[in-house]
Amino acid sequence: MSSKYCLSLTGAGTYKQEMVTLARAYLESGSWDTVKSLILDDNILQLNTDSNRKRIGSELIKRLETLDPDELEFLAASSGDDLSAITWVTYCRTYPFMREFSEELIADRFSKMKPDVTKEVYQAFVEDKMYEHPELAKLTENSRDKVKIRVFGMARDCGLLDRKGTITPIYPSPAFVSLIKRTHAQELSVFPKVGALL
Repeated sequence: MSSKYCLSLTGAGTYKQEMVTLARAYLESGSWDTVKSLILDDNILQLNTDSNRKRIGSELIKRLETLDPDELEFLAASSGDDLSAITWVTYCRTYPFMREFSEELIADRFSKMKPDVTKEVYQAFVEDKMYEHPELAKLTENSRDKVKIRVFGMARDCGLLDRKGTITPIYPSPAFVSLIKRTHAQELSVFPKVGALL
């Protein structure tokens, strides 16, 4: 039986730069509790309400906690495609649904020279996953639409898809590839194979 999907993807968007901010705060303090205090009391994410600080801060910390110390150091110093790639890794670790979406639709279709991820392809993917994941089947149509909007939005924000659903590979550095290969080599399968990812 497959592990249960966590489908609370609507909790926050990509927030790549904010993740850099929080990674640096953690590396300076060594404590996620301190980072939480900085979010809530000092508003280091510059969010406009207490509820947003709590909700978005909690979501970003959950993603960042999937990284080991070397990966956090890498994220804290990243920009461009490296930042997009390490951020995408945190999404795929936090949300198995996103990992499977990335592996089975983005990366696999690209390898088969299929240039895009259409709404029809995505719908077929979701319907297939419903057999293994009743938690996905139990969502209302409206909730599934929200998940789709968030998944495609995150993929766009990280440069893996454009607004038409065309696959647009990213080109992280050899340093990123070496970092992930050390302990999680299989995770490189979530990316289209181009450049250092080949």
